[in-house]
Order: sequence, then C-alpha cells, then structure tokens
Amino acid sequence: MSEQNNIKEKVRDTFSKKKVLLVIGITIGIAIICFTLIAILPPPKGPFFKAPLRSFLTGLGLLGVAGPLFIVGFLLEKRAATSPYFEEAFIKTVFNIFGVVCFILGLICIGLSIYALVRWALSSG
Repeated sequence: MSEQNNIKEKVRDTFSKKKVLLVIGITIGIAIICFTLIAILPPPKGPFFKAPLRSFLTGLGLLGVAGPLFIVGFLLEKRAATSPYFEEAFIKTVFNIFGVVCFILGLICIGLSIYALVRWALSSG
C-alpha cells in the first residue's frame, strides 16, 4: 500500500496548468503562423529546392504540432501510472508515436532547407 501512495504523490507533482496551456498555445500558434505563411507564399516556379523557406516553415510548423502531442502524451503517462487499465497507456503511446513522427518529419524538412541553402550558396559562389 505504501508503494501505491508513493506513486500517487509523485504523479501529483505536475506542472502548473497555466504553464502547460501556455506552452501548448505557443507551439500551436507557431504552427498556425508557419502553415499560414506557407499558404500565402506564391508557389515556386522551379524545383522545390529553389524555395528553401517553404521547407523550413513546414519543418517549424511540424515541430509546433509535435510539441502538444508530446505534452499530452506526457500528461497521460503521469495519469496512467496509477490507473489499473491499459486504455490510457495505449492512448499515450498513440500521442507519443504521432509526436515522434511529426518531430522527425519536421527535422527532415529543416535539414533539407539547410541543405538547399548550402547547395545554393556553393553553386552561386
């Protein structure tokens, strides 16, 4: 019984709700701004590597989407620690998997934009 009380006390030591909501709001705001800028920008006339700004904004937007997914997964993990049911752990895993996928795709997009800038700088120099 002592172990169970110990786990419940550790779970209750969470971040304040205002800070969590602020971080989620900021990351979603960044994602919305990035995806809006991508929609507003005129389409590239040549290959996609001629417009590395689009790739960078896409990557930044995907990182903005990954943030709330990780936070929700983390909060569900803390909540599921005391639950005897597996559903919360399953949902937490789904959030974390989608967060990892968005995070990796965001890093790939940012890496491709940096590659495009380096390639453009070397070819014009």
